[in-house]
Amino acid sequence: MNPSPSRPAALAAILLTLGFLAGCASATSGAAAPAAAAAAVAQRTTVVVDCSGQRQTRPSSFVLTCADANDALTALHWVSWAGSQAFGTGTEKVNTCTPDCAGGKFVSYPALITLWRPEPLPGHPGVRYFTRITRIYPFNRPPLYNCQGKHTCYPQTSTSDLVAPS
Repeated sequence: MNPSPSRPAALAAILLTLGFLAGCASATSGAAAPAAAAAAVAQRTTVVVDCSGQRQTRPSSFVLTCADANDALTALHWVSWAGSQAFGTGTEKVNTCTPDCAGGKFVSYPALITLWRPEPLPGHPGVRYFTRITRIYPFNRPPLYNCQGKHTCYPQTSTSDLVAPS
């Protein structure tokens, strides 16, 4: 008998935990109504910037490697898109680049996505953009290269910078 939970049950538990943590992180005592109004304004003005410099809110897909598009997030579904962070699920598709990137195959990895660390978007007063992304892999994991002195590793989480607007 396999004691590990099923994939849907494990994913549901992780999403429930993320939702709880998001609620705890945004809870304030005292001024609930003004805080909710401020969060609504921030929600409309926090974006993610894609490879072409376009501002997006709750995108359904997002390219992570702008130079070659060999790593992208697809089938994105956002659970929360707040002023300071966004939580969602999706599939990361990574090109194996074997024997080379033109002849490689894309491999899919289910992922939980967190966008965070918003900063002011240059030239757009009142608009902030997410500068960091963390991906959590609840099942199979993509290879990362040159991590902690090793050529290849398979971490459960990966955090990186997002495209800086030009």
